[in-house]
Amino acid sequence: MSRMKPMPAAPTRRERVEHKEEAIVATARGLFNAKGFGKTTISDIAKGCGVADGTVYLYFKNKEAVAQAVLENFYHELKETAQDGVDDLNSPEEQLRFLAEHHLNSVNDERRILELFPIIGVSIDNYKGSKLYTLNKSYARVFDRVVKAGLSRGVVKRGIAPWVIRDIFFGGLDYASRTMMMHDRTDNMSSIVDGL
Repeated sequence: MSRMKPMPAAPTRRERVEHKEEAIVATARGLFNAKGFGKTTISDIAKGCGVADGTVYLYFKNKEAVAQAVLENFYHELKETAQDGVDDLNSPEEQLRFLAEHHLNSVNDERRILELFPIIGVSIDNYKGSKLYTLNKSYARVFDRVVKAGLSRGVVKRGIAPWVIRDIFFGGLDYASRTMMMHDRTDNMSSIVDGL
């Protein structure tokens, strides 16, 4: 779930504005994840933040713009927590295991956030070059660095293009996540990660 920075003791106007925007995004993220986009209203978001409906519109044009900010927040946090976790581990094996568990947990915990892509109009035609594409690439680079370290240490098999390894890894995780959710197999994560 979204982590907000604490408000400074004597905030500037800009810091107050940024804090309010973060509060709106964090509240919307929680509501979208709990209720879904369609069942969440701007009034729900405003009430959750303790502001008037009109205040939300000062920061975001519409609910779709809030959804865009929520997705950006999700991917930014996903990358940051992935990088922090990898930095705390020494071997590529441990790092890959962490990334697999991190991805499965993140996707399973906030599945409805990823359902926002079609709502904000992101399709295969306009995804490349978008801010979300850039954030997703930033997240994938964490994995790519681990694979490069694994290649240099002989842990990852040579001869396979790193992008193929990445696609198999994340594709397998995403497919496993769907299966876990559909068949209520969330207790099976360790065996999925071990297999991968």
